[in-house]
Amino acid sequence: MMAIITGDIQGSRKVSPKKWMKSLKEELDFWGKAGEHWEIYRGDSFQLKIENPEELLLATIRLKAAIKSIDPLDCRMGLGIGTEDYRSTRLLESNGTAYVHSGDAFDLLAELHQSLLLKTSHTDFDEEINLMLKMSLAVMDNWTYNSARMVYLALTYPEKSQTQLGGMEGISQHAVSARLSRAHFELTQSFLAYFPKRLKKSLL
Repeated sequence: MMAIITGDIQGSRKVSPKKWMKSLKEELDFWGKAGEHWEIYRGDSFQLKIENPEELLLATIRLKAAIKSIDPLDCRMGLGIGTEDYRSTRLLESNGTAYVHSGDAFDLLAELHQSLLLKTSHTDFDEEINLMLKMSLAVMDNWTYNSARMVYLALTYPEKSQTQLGGMEGISQHAVSARLSRAHFELTQSFLAYFPKRLKKSLL
């Protein structure tokens, strides 16, 4: 069992690729090797393999926060959990239910007018998690670029204090706290803690 994220950058034509390609590649590179674990194609589309499906939601939110840190960009992502039945040296040539589910979820995004959707072989699990994703998007879609940046840093460096995070951005601890509060970061943390437990109960 593994996970696939299929996504694209919204608003990419409004911003020079020089402003977002580096951030996208750095985040994808955190999760694995280019070609084998992630690929960028058609200019602003990407696919990412997450070997441990328990990390799928974390990877998804980190990607969204990284891209939303660059105003006025956002990203859409179809999430799939399943099997990998054929592995190629190129990710885009690999196949399995995880890939199919991810592609199917991505194809439904425009119809559903939302930016995140999960698909697995378990409809009850999908229904619950997608409801939680939809409610979370009511917050995440409205992150300012400053709030998104702070969420990204908090998720990337969980060992750092708010004072240390502020030092990375040249702002005070109070400003860090305010940005995380406006982003409703505590709700994101609760969702991230719940997802692996629910996944183990239903799929693993």
